[in-house]
Amino acid sequence: MYAILSLSSTSPEMSDAQHAKSMEYLSLQLALRDRREIIRVVCHNNPDYLTESIRQLVTAYEPMIRQIHNAVDLSATVGDFQTFMDDMIKLSKPSDKPNTKPPTVEDFVNLLHRHMGCSHRFLHQVAKNGKEVMAWFNTYVHDASAQFRTPSSTDSKPLPEALAAHYKTLSADQQSAITTELDAYAKYLSELKSASRARISDVIRNESASKSNTSYGPGSYLAKWQSLMDTTIITPDKPRGKTRIGASKSVKAASKKDVDGSLPEGGEKKAQKEDVIEKETLGVPETGKTIESFQSKFQDMLKERK
Repeated sequence: MYAILSLSSTSPEMSDAQHAKSMEYLSLQLALRDRREIIRVVCHNNPDYLTESIRQLVTAYEPMIRQIHNAVDLSATVGDFQTFMDDMIKLSKPSDKPNTKPPTVEDFVNLLHRHMGCSHRFLHQVAKNGKEVMAWFNTYVHDASAQFRTPSSTDSKPLPEALAAHYKTLSADQQSAITTELDAYAKYLSELKSASRARISDVIRNESASKSNTSYGPGSYLAKWQSLMDTTIITPDKPRGKTRIGASKSVKAASKKDVDGSLPEGGEKKAQKEDVIEKETLGVPETGKTIESFQSKFQDMLKERK
């Protein structure tokens, strides 16, 4: 906020209370702007990119839609889909009753299990009657798999070999520091993968996943997303204060509050539960020295492969 006011005719000097109010005002204005921009891009943009994108998508998949229409009993399929949507809306709809728990991941897994037979019936009809669709699918799978093949001959070294060669050019102290960081990060990835597998196994078996020591499962990729948010630079909370990051306590505390600055109903218990999860969640090891040593070299390698 100090930097913003420094660019205007208004004096940037303010008390802590004034700074807190101005930060709240800025947050509300940014939220309003984001909503207006989303509405403008999605609904009021000229030309209408959303409608055109849907038309292009339908046109691209029209042959497949026609083939599926000929292969599948669409009346029964639409009926099954409507039943599934009704059950999902009923499960997701908030309840007015007090002390009602929101639906969990296990509840949605049970919903999918109940309607699994409908999807199997649909896929069976497509496989049995839509020979051309199955041929397209087989071609797609083989072409997609081919993209992951490693070329037998190449003018440049594969990236792992090139990075290993660069590692040998570093000093002994640099190699030692990088090895320590990589070992710690490899251990972190292994533990994260194990925790994610244990969590998704608990969900599938409809058992409590509270024993897992991570909130990023199933889907350990969420850990990387959380790490990016935790390292994002945030505006200082005081005039001339230090720049914060997403992992700062004040930032996390503010993210749990509503737009009026108060915790939503049941927010205190939820915040306490999130605090416990954060303490039990695996911390991301430091990799600054590794990135510093390899960043420029890695960028040069990518440019050579363009």
